Amino acid sequence: MIRIATVAGLLLLAATPLHAQESINRGNNLSVDVTGDGRIAIDLVGDIWIVPPGGGEARQVTRDSDSATRPRWSRDATRIAYQSNAGGVQGIRVIDLENMQNRNISAEPSFDMQPDWHPDQQRLVFARDKTGTGFDLWEIDLPTGLQWRLTDRAGDETEPAWSADGRDLVYIHHYEDRWSLVLRRFGLPDEILVATTDRLAAPAWRPDRSLITFLRDSEGTTSLDMVILSQPRLIRRYANGESFDRSRVSWLDRHRMFYAVDGSIRQRLFDSRTSAPLLFRATLQAAFPATAIADERRELPRIDEPAGRLVIHAARLFDGIGNSYESDRDIVIDGGRISAVEPHRERPGDIVIEMGDLTVMPGLVDARTHLYGVSSDRFGALLLTTGVTTVVAGDGDQEHIDTVWSSKDQPGPRVMADDERLDGKVRALADSMTPGMQDLLRSRQSQLIGSPGPIARRFAEPPRIDAGMTSMVVASRGNGLPPGLALHAELRALTAAGLEPDQALRAAGVNAAAALGVDPYLGRIAAGSVADLVFVDGDPLGDINDALNVVAVVRNGRFFSVAGLIERAAAPESVE
Repeated sequence: MIRIATVAGLLLLAATPLHAQESINRGNNLSVDVTGDGRIAIDLVGDIWIVPPGGGEARQVTRDSDSATRPRWSRDATRIAYQSNAGGVQGIRVIDLENMQNRNISAEPSFDMQPDWHPDQQRLVFARDKTGTGFDLWEIDLPTGLQWRLTDRAGDETEPAWSADGRDLVYIHHYEDRWSLVLRRFGLPDEILVATTDRLAAPAWRPDRSLITFLRDSEGTTSLDMVILSQPRLIRRYANGESFDRSRVSWLDRHRMFYAVDGSIRQRLFDSRTSAPLLFRATLQAAFPATAIADERRELPRIDEPAGRLVIHAARLFDGIGNSYESDRDIVIDGGRISAVEPHRERPGDIVIEMGDLTVMPGLVDARTHLYGVSSDRFGALLLTTGVTTVVAGDGDQEHIDTVWSSKDQPGPRVMADDERLDGKVRALADSMTPGMQDLLRSRQSQLIGSPGPIARRFAEPPRIDAGMTSMVVASRGNGLPPGLALHAELRALTAAGLEPDQALRAAGVNAAAALGVDPYLGRIAAGSVADLVFVDGDPLGDINDALNVVAVVRNGRFFSVAGLIERAAAPESVE
């Protein structure tokens, strides 16, 4: 599974300021590839680096790629192919190290990954998912751009690797609960070398073509196994007891190999029982000044706030901070702000709205989305039906839309200008394989807002979030869904990745507010916070999908039922 430490799709809030330079000597789920002269290409903090022979200071060869991974040398060591998710588009790029030209070869709207060079250096084989239903192996001729499919099985065919003479191909096939290591010899039918329910990964040829190494996950541990290509085939355990990163062994020659263990580079002689570290150091340059994002306060303008007092009686309240509900609370709203959250009592003379057994929670914040699909000011009312009450967008006239959507007549989410400090730090996690995606696309909100075409597959496997990474911010731009729906897709992706529902809601609440410098005004139900509330029918702390069961919202201190919002959105535009 994809393990997320510096989270793709999330912003990890730094506990300490970022210095102008920082040196690191390990990565996260490192991938290594060695060339004939001993240089090693690695993927580190979203870019490709080259470690000199024997280790030492690494040189960065891509910049601002954001998610460059799995580098592969051409045979003459003049080019490196790698996979990248720059701009939210998963594809394959080739960098020419002589002139530093960087070329995208994935022109089609598809998910391409895991490139491997043919020894003739004119072709690349890779895994592609064009429809969101499964990966097949494809090949491209680089001089002409011609592409063709090599496999078409049910399930996923991934991680292709050519033999040194370019005649044989090995790859992984995954279908339902079965994993197979498959060998395709020139002119012969495919041969299944290993078939198992264990997770298989990272096949690699020994240069003399005598054996293939691969990783096997079994009973919570990962081992490096091999298939000796004798007759009959022999399957043997080569090594275990090391925390192998899920990347293939890279052979310098038939005796010396390199691979990644727990973010570090290891080297080993084939006949040795132990491996040794190959030490490297990479010097990172800060992308922005050494100031914590949350320390820079942004203004939240108070626009067209109503007069008077409104009291919401919440039988069940999630305040956006804890991990459980409070019962029988009154939320006192004066104008567009919450002035108090108190135990319920009689309030003669005040307007009190009884919400029955609905759950009240803070309005959701999308730290980065798009508004280019917004064709009418009335579209804001439809966005509110999703419970999203604040969006950060870099397109459209934010100031105009924010003013209009703060009003009583044409309500919508608060609109904040995009913040360049978040560039490269947030990316969507949801794709076609996210659990609950089809239910989301069949929801009432999807019918109102409009569903896009087929959602792309963007990850080979569902992402997983490492334990303890809870200070995160969710942003939806890039997952292919319209605003509002896009954020709910991300909430579902977060819980599928391992977060608890309350953690996911904080990622779209107080964490987003802190990253945007508007804490404590957004993402919580507390005195001093803006009066943006969502009323849902269900238990969102038990099932994140219930967060979409929106019955009503309070936006800028005004109460709107979902039925009323739909009516406003459907009303004809007035003509001045």
